[in-house]
Amino acid sequence: MTDQFGYEDNKYDVIMFNMSSMYDWDHGIVNRNYNILNTLQKEDKIHRIISVDFFPIGWKKGVKHYFQNILWEVKSAEMVYGDLTSACYQKSEKIYVYSSIDSLFSMKQISKELKRIEKVLNLKNIIFWSYNPMFVDFIGKLNEKLFVFDTVDNWTHHDQYTKMVSKKKLTKNYEKIAKTADLVFTVSKDLEGFYKDLGREKDTFWVPNGVDIDHYNDQTIIDGKTSLDRYTQPIIGYMGTMETRFDIDLVVEVAKKHPDKIIALCGPVWKETEKEMHYKFKGLENIVLTGRIPYKEAPAYFSRFNVGIVPHKVTDFAKSMNPMKFYEYMATGLPIVTTPVPGSEIFENKIYQAENADGFNQAITDALLEDSEELRQARITEAKRHSWHARVDEMIDQISLKLDWK
Repeated sequence: MTDQFGYEDNKYDVIMFNMSSMYDWDHGIVNRNYNILNTLQKEDKIHRIISVDFFPIGWKKGVKHYFQNILWEVKSAEMVYGDLTSACYQKSEKIYVYSSIDSLFSMKQISKELKRIEKVLNLKNIIFWSYNPMFVDFIGKLNEKLFVFDTVDNWTHHDQYTKMVSKKKLTKNYEKIAKTADLVFTVSKDLEGFYKDLGREKDTFWVPNGVDIDHYNDQTIIDGKTSLDRYTQPIIGYMGTMETRFDIDLVVEVAKKHPDKIIALCGPVWKETEKEMHYKFKGLENIVLTGRIPYKEAPAYFSRFNVGIVPHKVTDFAKSMNPMKFYEYMATGLPIVTTPVPGSEIFENKIYQAENADGFNQAITDALLEDSEELRQARITEAKRHSWHARVDEMIDQISLKLDWK
C-alpha cells in the first residue's frame, strides 16, 4: 500500500551521518561514503535520504564550514529547514542535505533539528546509517528502526582525526558502536578483527570498496585535456592524497631508476609531507606534482598513465584501509604496482606486488614490458565484479535480513 506521502509499506528513509560534506563532494573530493550514498538512492527500497554533513570541530573549521556549506552553497530546491546556523535543502529527488555548525554549541540542538526535519518530511521506517565515529550521542535518538555503521579505516590511527578528537575518545566511541550497532560493515578484513577485539562477535561484515565502471570508461571524459598532455615519455602515475602513509623515499628511488619516464603524482599533499617532498625531490626533474584532480577529470589522467602505482607504507592505519585506487586503476585497464598493503590480495595475480625498492622498480619494468590489450581488457572485466552496485546490494541483503524486507 502507498500513503499520501508516496510511502509503500516496505520502503525506508535513511539518515546518513557523513565523513565529508556535500560541498566537498560537489567540488571533486570523492570517497566510499559518496559512492555508497549515490548508489543507495537508486535502490527501490529507499524512499529518501537525509545526508548530514560532517559536523565541524573548532571555530576555525566552523567558520569555513558555515561559509561553504550554509551561506554560499547553491540550493537547488526549496529549503526544508533553515535558521542562522543550520540549513536543510533538497539536493535531488531522494537526497536532502542537512548542514549545521550547532556542533560548536550544542549537540542537543542538532537532535532537535533532525527531529523537526523528520516531522516536516514525515520520515518513516528510519535507518540511521553513519560513517562518523566522532559523533555517537545520536544513537537511539533518531527514531531509527536500525543503526548501521560503515567503518572506513580505523580513525584511532589517523593523524588528522586524532588531532580533532583524542584517541581515547575515539576508542570509547568505537566501543559504543560495537555494542549498539545492529549492523557493522567494514572496508577491510583487519577491521573485522578490530571489532572482535572490542567484543563484537556477530553482524560484522567485510564489504570492500568498489568502482563506478561507467565513469572510468566514459570516452568523453577520457578525451578531455590534462596537465600531463605535454609529456611524451611513459608515465608512472599515482592518484590520491599524499600524507604520512605515502612512501616518499620509495618514490625517490623510482624516479632515479626510471629517469626516462615521468613520475606523475596527482592529488593534494599534506603540509608535513610537502616539506619532506620539497627536500627529497630536489634535482629529480622527472617528478611532476599536479595538485588535486577533481573526480570528474580522473579518468582522463588515468588514460595518460602507462602504469599505476600504490607506494604506501604498511602502517597500523594502512592495515585498516582498502585503497580505492586499486579498483580505479583496474577499471581503466592499467597495470598496477603496489607495496603489500591490505586490499591487494583481492586481485591476486592481476597486480604486481613488491616489498622493497628494488622489487618495486623491477615490477614497474615488468608491468610496462608485459602489458597488452588483452591484459587490459582482463583487468576491466575483473573491475566489473567490484561495482558500487554490487557492494550496495551486499549491504541491502544484510539490512533486509535484519528488517525482514520482502
